Amino acid sequence: MKEYTTGIKSAVIVIHQMFIVLMVCGLFGTGYVAQRNLQGMGLLMLLSVIGLVGSFVTLAYLTGISGRKSTDDPVIYLNMVDKVYTDVQMVLFIGFIYLMFYMGRGLRKLDFAFSGLLVAAGTVGYLMDVVFLILYLSIVRRSKDNTLLTHSFIYQCIRFWRQVISTKQSPKRCTKKARERYEIQKAIESIAAGALDTRLDVDSFHGQERELAEAVNSIREGLSEAVMDRIRNERMKADLITNVSHDIKTPLTSIVNYVDLLKRENLENENAQNYIRILDEKSQRLKQLTEDLVEASKISSGNVKLDMQRIDFVELIYQTGGEFNERFEARDLTIVTKLPHGSVMVEADGRQLYRAIENLYTNAAKYALEKTRVYVELEVEDGQAIFSIKNISKTPLPENADKEHDLTERFVRGEASRTTEGSGLGLSIAKNLTNLMGGTFELKLDGDLFVATISFEVLGNN
Repeated sequence: MKEYTTGIKSAVIVIHQMFIVLMVCGLFGTGYVAQRNLQGMGLLMLLSVIGLVGSFVTLAYLTGISGRKSTDDPVIYLNMVDKVYTDVQMVLFIGFIYLMFYMGRGLRKLDFAFSGLLVAAGTVGYLMDVVFLILYLSIVRRSKDNTLLTHSFIYQCIRFWRQVISTKQSPKRCTKKARERYEIQKAIESIAAGALDTRLDVDSFHGQERELAEAVNSIREGLSEAVMDRIRNERMKADLITNVSHDIKTPLTSIVNYVDLLKRENLENENAQNYIRILDEKSQRLKQLTEDLVEASKISSGNVKLDMQRIDFVELIYQTGGEFNERFEARDLTIVTKLPHGSVMVEADGRQLYRAIENLYTNAAKYALEKTRVYVELEVEDGQAIFSIKNISKTPLPENADKEHDLTERFVRGEASRTTEGSGLGLSIAKNLTNLMGGTFELKLDGDLFVATISFEVLGNN
């Protein structure tokens, strides 16, 4: 990247002025020598040509770098001179050029010595070039900034009177009305973008705009209060679940431990053994439900620390699937796996992504119809790694398509009965974890076919 520093620009401007002075002195000197039939005309003409060529080259360079600080900087930087309207600059520019040519013609009529003529001509040429560069380079910057026409007095007048005619208001009223409506529009856009602390100063508005400003402030206050209520409710729910779960854990741990002690006793009564077995199952289920409640509460409130890394999606699926072979075989389920041969890298928290996939496998192991196939697939499509697991549900799924997403809500399972195993939180946890890591979680139902997909953006090789 090449930088155009102030020193470089100043040096080029000085060189340009030297060429201008050389050209002007050469032209006036050539005329002086020609009128008096003196020698040296060829040298003076050569100096004029050198000055002309050099001034054009340096002017072209200044035109290219004007308004820029480096070759890679697309921003056009303006200065104080550029605040003058373009048409005003044009009038000043043309008037000054005419004045300089008029003064130049006057120099020819004066009786100067040769050295005095060169000094006078050089001074006029230098002054003319200074003003020329100021006005010309300002016009160049305005052209690059695409404001050459819009930043003009004529354009502003036309725009102003168009606004006056379109609103049929007095000019003073029109500008105030437009300003107030613009402020209201910006406030609405800020509120829509989430800046709920935006507030309009009602006292600075008038008429209908004042009523609109008051309405915008009322909407902002209502939204702020609604958001705060929701945050408080969510925090209360999370705290309630955490506290209740913690209070349940202590007696539950004792129940589990005493049940384990009873299992070690050699009880000959068959009914007593059956009661212990039921106590063991129910206590373990209650323990799992309590843990899932706490976990779901943390995830839904975003109170989970993520360690985002490059993860091989294929390897993670192989690892998860291998741990479920026995559970699938116990229910006579066949896993049909279709995975890419190479690695598919995604950015995720390996531990949380494993838990999300594990919950989908667990869901299939619990609720898939016995003696059927469970299809596990990972494919890369349009830069997305899409993991899907499909199975036939052993119980009817919701017939209404609008209820498909209900399965990801807390405590909802495919069957209406609440007596089967599971807390109903697995899909909710998988969905929330996936969303927290920037992935996409979807469920699709087609009759009794249940399809769950998790998608992540595929990372490059680097």
